[in-house]
Amino acid sequence: MSARLWLSAVVVLCGALAVTGADAAAAKKKAAAKAPAPAADATAPKKKAAAKAPAPVAAGCTKAIPPFCVGVTSGKNTYALFDSNPWIPPGTGVTVWGRVSGVSPCGTAIYVTSWKKNNLKCKA
Repeated sequence: MSARLWLSAVVVLCGALAVTGADAAAAKKKAAAKAPAPAADATAPKKKAAAKAPAPVAAGCTKAIPPFCVGVTSGKNTYALFDSNPWIPPGTGVTVWGRVSGVSPCGTAIYVTSWKKNNLKCKA
């Protein structure tokens, strides 16, 4: 097939998917509008409170762990930080959330889900 034919086929396919998606969204919106509103019932159980955010895994100063890791020293423990995005520079005070996993080549590892700079004074 020529390049023009392929390009035409892709454009037609994308257009068909866009129309199908728009139709599905319109049908969902229409069905939601038809659904009756739930009645307020005094005997109905009350809604549960929102779940609390998980506690931080570690807070401390980051440092380089030779040969290629960055870690955080929290109390007497040093944890290697993996999957932190954006990268955490050494010498930064941080609070880290994530999952502590087993031993890595750089020590006990934390797979970082999020981190936030804090006000700790750290050596560079």
